Amino acid sequence: MEIVCDTNVWYHLGQNPPTEDFLSKHKLIGTFHSIDELSRTPNLLKHPEVTRKAIQALMTYSKGTIYEPPLVYLKRLDNPRFFFNPAQELLPILQFTKLVAKGHDIAEEKADAFKAHCQKRRDDLKLAADSFNSTAAAIKPNIKDKKKHRKEDSIPANRAFISMCVQLRTKDTELSNSFDWSQIELFENVLKVVFNDLETGAIVLKENDWFDLFNMIYVTPQRKYWTADTKWVNIIKRAGMEKYLFVPETEEAKENSDKLVTSEEKK
Repeated sequence: MEIVCDTNVWYHLGQNPPTEDFLSKHKLIGTFHSIDELSRTPNLLKHPEVTRKAIQALMTYSKGTIYEPPLVYLKRLDNPRFFFNPAQELLPILQFTKLVAKGHDIAEEKADAFKAHCQKRRDDLKLAADSFNSTAAAIKPNIKDKKKHRKEDSIPANRAFISMCVQLRTKDTELSNSFDWSQIELFENVLKVVFNDLETGAIVLKENDWFDLFNMIYVTPQRKYWTADTKWVNIIKRAGMEKYLFVPETEEAKENSDKLVTSEEKK
């Protein structure tokens, strides 16, 4: 079974290494999102050993790491010939995380620059979240019946939005008319719930929410998703996509999973 892991899972596995039996039954998959997040987290200053072990866990236990950013991954799902060279595009991130995994720490004289680097990431995420919150706030007064609004078929509009995002990110064409949307069934249905919640005022996006959501793009019908973030577990269930959730099999594993340290809590 292939399992796409949220970043909090790598923190967990860094502290609680999986057994050989577990690894023989499950193919854990790390993603660009987790690598990027672990390379630009204040945890590297606040909790360096915990974060180092999370990076080591990803490097050790991920047996099918997906290096493409999510929208590039979508483009390549649609057109496998679309060129993306991870070694070239992600070289600074990959080199940095390898150094951390080998025991290097951020030098004291570089701490302020690294904090600014991390803050830039958070500012960019907040900018994206604020944009959607503003749009949703403008839509909310026009919704007279929330139940009816939630039942409306927003999938065509959402697909156009996703396709536009792919075009902007890749500086190429939008997704083709033949794109197999069933490959991102989880993401598509969760996105619908998130947009509905935004538009009805049920939620306000926080800076890391958009990042967390897009990690689900990597989850195809042949994969499961492992996260300890209760908020996203509940949204996935509300979207009717519980079949994609990976739940540890033993009570001990479930208990450990409940104790996962999320990147948001660590910040």
